[in-house]
Amino acid sequence: MSTRIKFLLLLLLIFCGTGLSLELFMQTNYAKNEWAFFQQYPLKDMAARQKKNQPAKALILTAGMVPERTIDKILKTPPLSPPLVTTPTVRKSIGGDTPPQMRSPDPIKTFLQDKPIEIRVAVTPTPAPLIQTEKNKTPDKTPVKTPQNEGQLYAEWGYEAYRNGDYAKAIAYFEQSLKLGPERRDIHLQLAYAAKIVGQNAAAVNHFKTALDLKMDHFDDAVPFILRREVEQLENRFEVNGYVIYRDEASTTRQLGADLTQSQAGVELSYQPGSFGFHNGRKFQIYGRLLTALEQDQLKLNPDSYQAGFGLRMKPFAHQNLVLSAERLVKVGRFARNDWMARAGYSYDHGTDYREDSTEWWSYSLYLDAALIDLGDPDIFLTSQATGGYNFTLARGLVIQPRLTGFMTWQKDSFREASLIEAGPGVNIRYYFNDSKYEAYRSFIDLTGEYRIKITGNSIGGSGPVVSLAVHF
Repeated sequence: MSTRIKFLLLLLLIFCGTGLSLELFMQTNYAKNEWAFFQQYPLKDMAARQKKNQPAKALILTAGMVPERTIDKILKTPPLSPPLVTTPTVRKSIGGDTPPQMRSPDPIKTFLQDKPIEIRVAVTPTPAPLIQTEKNKTPDKTPVKTPQNEGQLYAEWGYEAYRNGDYAKAIAYFEQSLKLGPERRDIHLQLAYAAKIVGQNAAAVNHFKTALDLKMDHFDDAVPFILRREVEQLENRFEVNGYVIYRDEASTTRQLGADLTQSQAGVELSYQPGSFGFHNGRKFQIYGRLLTALEQDQLKLNPDSYQAGFGLRMKPFAHQNLVLSAERLVKVGRFARNDWMARAGYSYDHGTDYREDSTEWWSYSLYLDAALIDLGDPDIFLTSQATGGYNFTLARGLVIQPRLTGFMTWQKDSFREASLIEAGPGVNIRYYFNDSKYEAYRSFIDLTGEYRIKITGNSIGGSGPVVSLAVHF
């Protein structure tokens, strides 16, 4: 593809992408509200607009400002640490060439995300003291001991033990409370999280399912999906991931320089062994994979490049998405190798999982990866990728995202040193499927089209389109 054609395609893509992004943005609730305010209060009268936006006798608290007691009152449960609900997680491959997404739940963040809580403060006159007489004097009553009272007492003891980190004692108190009040949805849910923390995954699943059966009426539509995501993570032992990345490769002299823009494909199978494989957000997996390059400018596998690998992978921290792996590379093709590889990856993301409580939302992700092959005389591979965009739900399970992507990679081996920095706009379409009453979507198909603009680097090849297809089961 000539430079002139690439330049014209770039201008066309930027023009169309900007127009599409603006049109999609104007369809959001935020843009509609801003436009309505602007029509009613032009720029010359911003003071009136600000006064209009301020509710009378009301205190607006964002999610980060809500006191613990206020949150507990909204959830209709005693104070928790951590709270009842957790952030939905996105499920992607943590191996291969796609960013790892083995995230542990971050309590309450998603439930209150983008939903400011409004608390109305009403001032009422203090009533005059009631003069006690023989007629209106309230007789003293001794509380009657009932199973409900006993159940609440055990629940309070359970919450206290939970706050103190004594999860075994908390579980015992919560179970005793359920014996006296088996329909307590909040107790079932708290038992589920306590059991998950101590690694009793089967018990956690049972209590999550019971909470779903009891229909959490005081939660919004997001919470059932969050609970189903918890069940899916605890029960899903096997994962299968496959991908194909196709790039326009204008260079016909690949062998004359390092090529970091080569089209490639891969497939991976991983297994998570029971409760040992998932413990309170920490994960351990056994995996095997097969990678290959594609023939230049063709959707055809290159058998000389077949590279197999088998390894162990773990996520050691509950609340940090750091993934460590050790892999044995096995030569299959003529240009492959037998060697050992040590690898570390870290990712941070927001809004990358499906949402049932909203039809539009922002999402972004950052992925860092470092790999060493042949620890005695190491070949070094460093990769970084940042992606951000705005999501629109087109139908149940179908999401489209206009996005921007930045990509940087650097590698050094015995023959050469190569680098590449590129960025560009694109569109991602993802279809989620394979869910059930108790489990959130296990699978998705991901199609992405981008135009990557080469910023710098000595890798051969330049700017051009990038199309990728990923499948997760």
